[in-house]
Amino acid sequence: MNKTLLFDFKTGDFIINHGDPVTITGIDALKMRVEKIIRTQYGLYRIYRGKEYGANIHDLVIGHSLGIGFTASELEREIRTALLRDEEITAVSDFKINQTGTVLNISITLKTDYGDMSEVYTF
Repeated sequence: MNKTLLFDFKTGDFIINHGDPVTITGIDALKMRVEKIIRTQYGLYRIYRGKEYGANIHDLVIGHSLGIGFTASELEREIRTALLRDEEITAVSDFKINQTGTVLNISITLKTDYGDMSEVYTF
């Protein structure tokens, strides 16, 4: 069972309790890893260089107007590829994208070692 550090994406920092980082396991750890994978730009951070980690999302949505059809198709491919690298995820399905102004919502269903889980991520 994998464990990971609890991260607050709103504040951009790890959760600390009595001076120690909080660790989580099981489905909670997987949910945290999924969001971190999706939000980490592939190849950008030195700590992940040489590792197949993250997704190439920012290149598709930041500063480009490639059309929602092309963008949705490429986002699905990038996210599916990135998430299937995690050993506890066996399938990615029900990919939906909704853009309202500058807000992008990505909805996915994951088949995992813990069962199916559906999540929505907002960028």
